[in-house]
Amino acid sequence: MSRYILLLVLAVALSLTIILSRSTTEPTFVAVPPSVMPSSSHATVAPISQTPKPELQPQSSAKLPTSFQGTQIDGQLRVDAAGNLIVGAEVRQLFDYFLAAFGEESLNSSIERLRRHISTELSEPARGQALSILNQYLSYKRQLLELEASYARAADVSALRQRLTAVQALRARVLDPAVHQAFFALDETYDRFSLERLAIRFDQGMDSDAKGRAIDQLRAGLPADLQELLIPQLQTELREQTNALLQNGAGPEQIRQLRQQLVGSAAADRLDALDRQRQQWQQRVTAYQQARASIESTRGLDDVERRAAIERLEEQHFDTSERLRLLAVSQGRNAER
Repeated sequence: MSRYILLLVLAVALSLTIILSRSTTEPTFVAVPPSVMPSSSHATVAPISQTPKPELQPQSSAKLPTSFQGTQIDGQLRVDAAGNLIVGAEVRQLFDYFLAAFGEESLNSSIERLRRHISTELSEPARGQALSILNQYLSYKRQLLELEASYARAADVSALRQRLTAVQALRARVLDPAVHQAFFALDETYDRFSLERLAIRFDQGMDSDAKGRAIDQLRAGLPADLQELLIPQLQTELREQTNALLQNGAGPEQIRQLRQQLVGSAAADRLDALDRQRQQWQQRVTAYQQARASIESTRGLDDVERRAAIERLEEQHFDTSERLRLLAVSQGRNAER
């Protein structure tokens, strides 16, 4: 997506993922893009157009907000064979794209532009269905701001859980069930995972091994698509927090505890094994480099003899694939000089 803006001034949901990042020592979570969610309709999909997403064009004499210029429209409006709107996460994505102009123009202008787009793209009954869902979505966003204002910032897990429950209840109350599911199912699963992982990490009654097993069980319960989306985020968190520990002089045991608490015991075991493999490889490379340096400094050898001795050394200690890896290491060192 060329331009997906999740948080708006009006549409800011202050989701649990953001709340956690501001009120705890957990690193910032990246909200999961809802565009990966499947459509909630079981009807045959009939996309309005198979052409690439168009750029947003000015309507009548109105000038586009600067942030829209040169961008492609995010999201999509699709209908089934009967002309009904297919309620999927891409509809919410489209709403957020248009509403993102709030701040550069009035809210009413943003909403009116979105309604005109819907009316242009869709015929009945899909047009009326999309406009009805938009009204629900705007009502939800307005009420969400009021709800968030009623909750004080707190790092307490119980308070965060209450806030999440209240937000989900608001969605269920304001949005039709199909809309609630399509727009927020994956987000809510991610929020619950984030909250439960936070609770496990700071549970004083659990040691690192128990926390690791609990994280393993928690991750195993996630849907496959969300597990895939989590991998880059977890890798980033782990890398940043590992570097911070190392800079403070942390040892292997502290690094393992961090891994267990962030990614679980199974992943921590794999990372430990990878560390050992890297350490063993580095030891072999260091020994080879010392032996090679000895050959290169030996007097009485001409270039051909010296090269032959180095090749025998490599063949004795490395297989074919390892020699290619060794060559890459040597080339990298030479490039740094």
